[in-house]
Amino acid sequence: MDFRAAIFDLDGTLLDSMPVWDGAWETFCTKYAGRRDEALFAAYKTRTLGSAVAFYKEQLEIPASVDDLCREVNGLVWEGYKTVSLKPGAAELVDSLRRRGIPACVATNTVRPLVEFVLGRLGLLDKLDFILTCTEFGSGKDRPEIFLECARRLGAPPDETAVFEDAPHALLTARGAGFRTAAVYDRSYAGDAGLLRRSADVYLSSFYEIL
Repeated sequence: MDFRAAIFDLDGTLLDSMPVWDGAWETFCTKYAGRRDEALFAAYKTRTLGSAVAFYKEQLEIPASVDDLCREVNGLVWEGYKTVSLKPGAAELVDSLRRRGIPACVATNTVRPLVEFVLGRLGLLDKLDFILTCTEFGSGKDRPEIFLECARRLGAPPDETAVFEDAPHALLTARGAGFRTAAVYDRSYAGDAGLLRRSADVYLSSFYEIL
């Protein structure tokens, strides 16, 4: 797959971190609902953090503020990010792009302090051109604007920009906006392998396949 610029999702794509997020939301649900409610638990994957927390707050009638609940979830994730690892081949791919002069960024639902912490710990922070978070941008990946803004900053049109994602809804959004798309396997979406293959130009079991 040829491209002049790259946009990487973070969790489940560059990072093997979906178990961290699953654990954080399971702890959150169990605390406020008394159990892991599957319908509520699934809702976080397609929403921004603030939107997911607001949804939980309404559904479970939680008296705390959205800001306080976001800080609670982020605190749980921070602990997990202290030990989380990169996906196999992620560091090598970012290094390869940098050597070839191909600009690359991260577009993520995760808030900036967490992103900078974990990418700094894992040695990728200074190898990416920039980070754009859905919280800062004000739009999630159910809409193409965040991808379009990343492409603008990277200096390449969508049809020459590759979006690397593990989530089907994000891949469909990017593909609908004219981007090149690479689906990256993650255990959390293992049941959606067929949809991921149909939603992307390439399907990667690991980054080594594109290296």
